[in-house]
Amino acid sequence: MSSLLRAASPPSPVETALSPQNPCVLVIAHRGVFDRAPENSVAALERAVALGVDMMELDTQANRDGTLLVVHDDTLERTTTGGGPVAASSDADRGRLRLRAGEGGGDAPATDHPLPTLAEMLEAARGRILLNIDTKHPRDLPAVGRLVLDMGMEGEVIVKAEVDPSAPRWPAEDFPFFGQIPFMPVFKLQSGRAKAQVEAVARIAPAMIECHFDSLAALHEARGAREAAGIRHWANSLDCSHSLDFSDSRAAEDPEAVWGALLDTGCGAIQTDRAEALIAWLGTRHRSAAR
Repeated sequence: MSSLLRAASPPSPVETALSPQNPCVLVIAHRGVFDRAPENSVAALERAVALGVDMMELDTQANRDGTLLVVHDDTLERTTTGGGPVAASSDADRGRLRLRAGEGGGDAPATDHPLPTLAEMLEAARGRILLNIDTKHPRDLPAVGRLVLDMGMEGEVIVKAEVDPSAPRWPAEDFPFFGQIPFMPVFKLQSGRAKAQVEAVARIAPAMIECHFDSLAALHEARGAREAAGIRHWANSLDCSHSLDFSDSRAAEDPEAVWGALLDTGCGAIQTDRAEALIAWLGTRHRSAAR
């Protein structure tokens, strides 16, 4: 296909969502919405779709048969009725497993929901919700890329991996799918270095970056370079992300102090475990970022 024809192609759903011209703050549901369903389940995806969430983040890693499963931990105990390493489990094992309710744990009851494969989640999301794929182990990135391309889902996902902005090249750049599937660098913004960090990652023209931060000053420092490069900033308000005190728990008491403060730095996407509350609060701001 000629470059002229490619240029004439309409933007994909993920390109449209991440475009600087999209004024909406993207709501990302961490492992889906699991207030009424197990985390990382098809049911959690369905709940996210029903609420109008923009994107679901999910975790994937391969079992010993090479099947990409949707599970966060390296072991099966917390979220399923099984046990042992995910990498040592088989497809036959998966058929017997059931997910535990909510975020799991030994006291969480078993449900009827099976442990899903990445292929099943991609199909469930098709045309309905964007997916952010967190590949838990770099060894699985080639398989993730092949599956996304084989299913024709490259326009509806973004794959992420941690990077060192100061490195001349990142391991993710050596995987076959790089440049064919949207890629999001993940790193920590550091005060006094944030502008240079963003300028360094801008060389691959990412549509979005996911950043932890050591201060709000770092977010403000990075803003000019990020906007100049047309990069959307994804922030986390998850309790488990330890982004200072910018947490979902504090947002439940004072959303303006948490979500509002993040938007005031130019943040254009927030990952949360309280998607319904964030959507409702953003309604008061017309879901428009201060960028």
